[in-house]
Amino acid sequence: MTRVGYVWVGPLEHNSEFQRDLLAQRGVDTVYEDISANVATPIRTELTTALDAIGPGDTLVVWRLDRLGSTSPNVLSLLELLGRRGVGVASIAEDLDTSGDAGHSLLTIISAFNELERCLSRERTMVGVYAARARGRVAGRPRALSPTNVERVLMLKDQGATVREIAQELGTSRATVYRAIEFAAVDGSADRQPDEERTSLTVRFGSPSLGDADALA
Repeated sequence: MTRVGYVWVGPLEHNSEFQRDLLAQRGVDTVYEDISANVATPIRTELTTALDAIGPGDTLVVWRLDRLGSTSPNVLSLLELLGRRGVGVASIAEDLDTSGDAGHSLLTIISAFNELERCLSRERTMVGVYAARARGRVAGRPRALSPTNVERVLMLKDQGATVREIAQELGTSRATVYRAIEFAAVDGSADRQPDEERTSLTVRFGSPSLGDADALA
């Protein structure tokens, strides 16, 4: 069991010393750090690296939950994803820890809200997929993303995030995000069984005879 720290330094913050000191007090040895100079594009490439490095039984420790994402849906979807993979998240400021029995109950609630948001955003998600496929961008599984982050792309998209926002959040290109979404769409359609053959019914209407026309006159 490893406690991995993550630090995000925003444009209004001077340095990471304060966050690093708090993480050290919580027994964190390894720290990943992102520094963003632009609040409009909070790229978190090191967070993506951290997610690839941790595994079941590990805990990701942060100062505040907003270190993990630029919007609430992004943070909630990440908490759900890590919970499904057996990775806990501990936030010092909120005194929150999703590991252990108490954390399981919290993750159940988070998953319920995320599922609601996914249902509400499903139509928008499919519109984006069809638009990308219409541009001929269907490809295989993207090599630039690990399976964890491919799943994270799909969860963020289901939450209603745009492709640009997802690319910024994961520190990757929009083309890579498109490929992840398109792969899921193609893979999902391949898993579906073909519809049963339908018997066609052809109806032919004959022209009325002269006699019938006289009768109608």
